[in-house]
Amino acid sequence: MVTIKEVAKEAGVSVATVSRVLNNKGGASSETIAHVENIIKKLNYKPNRLAKSLSEGNSNLIAFLVPTLNNPFFPELIKEVERYANKNGFHILLCNSDDDRAKVEYYLEAMMDQYVSGAIINSLHVGPSDLAVLEERGIRTITIDRTNFEHSYSAITVDHSLGAQLAVTHLLRDEQCNNLVFISGPKNEKSAIDRLTGFTLALNEAEHPVKTTICYGDFGIESGYENAKALIQKGQTFDSIFCANDAMAIGAMRACHEFGIQIPGEVKIVGYDNVSLSSYTYPPLSSVDQCKHDIGKLAVSELIDLINNKNQKPKQYQLEPSLVIRNSSGGNRHV
Repeated sequence: MVTIKEVAKEAGVSVATVSRVLNNKGGASSETIAHVENIIKKLNYKPNRLAKSLSEGNSNLIAFLVPTLNNPFFPELIKEVERYANKNGFHILLCNSDDDRAKVEYYLEAMMDQYVSGAIINSLHVGPSDLAVLEERGIRTITIDRTNFEHSYSAITVDHSLGAQLAVTHLLRDEQCNNLVFISGPKNEKSAIDRLTGFTLALNEAEHPVKTTICYGDFGIESGYENAKALIQKGQTFDSIFCANDAMAIGAMRACHEFGIQIPGEVKIVGYDNVSLSSYTYPPLSSVDQCKHDIGKLAVSELIDLINNKNQKPKQYQLEPSLVIRNSSGGNRHV
């Protein structure tokens, strides 16, 4: 890679002169400017954007730490965040932690080494002390959902308890289900705990007796498939399944198809996330929409405000999800 020093040497001028030409700051004759521009083109020199940003005291790089790329919700959220960031002149440094604290520590260091201006954090393994270190280094932060909401920095969360209530109430009240399986996320995962809370609240409000079974998955397709398959193989009967995310719901649908169980005729299924794929499953999957478009836009706009105004106080937001009802649970409507 050609350096600015090599351009200066080839052009027979100082590095400062090349820098002035690159930044249109004058200070040289028109002949010198034309000569330097020809050398830049000849050597195919590309300025270091990061160095330029740092010299101007403004990096246009935002880090986005996500817990996994296996759950289809996160690639879709990344796309939303990147779209809004790019519209505002920022670029994304993607950090996939795989829910591994060692990888989280590596990426936290990388954020500081890469001189990012801000960081959007979505991870179980980032705590208030980590956020404090980033903020002390001048990296403004906003957390999303999985990160502990109980800190003093900017944060966005979704009311997952409400989302689960909407899904379960739909199955119990609208579809008159009375034998419900809940395939939850991991026991120690905050959003999974919130969804379990909503599941319980909906049961407490049920107008008829409901038999329930709770299984625990890892938010992956395979865990939804294996949980549903195990129940079917044991001979357990049920008329509905609510899954804590769409990936596990898609796995549960696969298990039902393999054993000839009709959806929604014999078993009604609702997922959570409303990923794009949920519209294309067979049958199309009912799902709780947790506002990824709003999350992406709000996270970026809030973070940019924090970056541009060092004295701005952090804000914390809670978004309300909605239920999109499709054929997997009996219909097509939005609640």
